[in-house]
Amino acid sequence: MPETLKPFNPDYAAAPGAVLAEYLAVRDLSADEFARLCGRPPELIQGILAGETPVDSDTAGQFARILGLAAPIWLGIEQDYREHLARKNTPPGRETAAAD
Repeated sequence: MPETLKPFNPDYAAAPGAVLAEYLAVRDLSADEFARLCGRPPELIQGILAGETPVDSDTAGQFARILGLAAPIWLGIEQDYREHLARKNTPPGRETAAAD
């Protein structure tokens, strides 16, 4: 009998700002320098680093251009992180209530 596979549901997700912070540290870039290179306001980059501002498709494209990590990957990190936050803030037993 084949083994039943369990879905992969990690109890963590990397925040896009944490990933960005690592990229900036490796490149020895400040948030303000990076914002200038991206053509984005420094407040936007600070918000992403703080986990307060989501990465949108335009910003993901700029990140890809500067850092070399494709835009769909940045958007996937963002989506995974926001979904993780939503699951974390959902009371137990309510996970399937939205499907009803």
